[in-house]
Parts: sequence; C-alpha cells; structure tokens
Amino acid sequence: MNIKEAAKLTDLTPNTIRYYERIGVVPAIPRDQNGNRIFGNLEIQWLEFSRDLRHAGVHVETIIDYVQLVAQGDRKIPARVNLLEETKAEIEDTIAELTATLEHLQYKIDHYDTHMVNLENKLTNESRKN
Repeated sequence: MNIKEAAKLTDLTPNTIRYYERIGVVPAIPRDQNGNRIFGNLEIQWLEFSRDLRHAGVHVETIIDYVQLVAQGDRKIPARVNLLEETKAEIEDTIAELTATLEHLQYKIDHYDTHMVNLENKLTNESRKN
C-alpha cells in the first residue's frame, strides 16, 4: 500500500509518517523502484505502535531508543523489555495522576452549588477590592 493508504489506516498524516521515518521513530520503510514507500503489515504495526506511544505521552526519544535496540538484534531483547517496562510504569503513573484529576473535577462538578459557587464568589469579591 502507498503512504496515503497507510496514513488513512493508521490515522496519521503522510507528513507525520515521513517525519517518523526520517527521525527513526519507525524503521526505514521499503521503497519501490521509483522511490515510493511501500507499506506492508510490519510497517503498519510499527506506525500504530509509535502512534499509540505518542498518544500516551511517550517521548519521541524513547521510541527512537527502542527502535535502535530492535535494530541491534536479539542480544538487546533484555534492554528492549526493560525499556518497555519503564515506559509502561511511566504511563501507569500518568494514568494515576489523570484519574486523580478526573476525580477532583467530578467532585467539583458534583458539589458545584455548595462548594464552587462560594469559592468563586469569594475570588470575585477579592479581585473587585484590588
């Protein structure tokens, strides 16, 4: 498949795909005799994996490190697993922080009349005095 089809399938733009390949977020994508990228199952899986990690807030540098470890072969499997475990732990921490924020917002919504209105009125009155 071509880059437009790959972009549609992965929900990435062609420019993002080119950028990911250029900086090493995904391994080099095979090309045809005219230099056009050819996407197969493996390339789509790399794009989806990279997209998902980026959506989770994983730094580009971390993804590049992983791709480089994969390119170094099976002797780097322990390092690859370690990197994935560290990344998973970071994502779990982020999820915990977001969950706490979500719960705090829900509390504010649930108690808006009794909590937020009074607080907002105090803040408004204070700013009028200054």
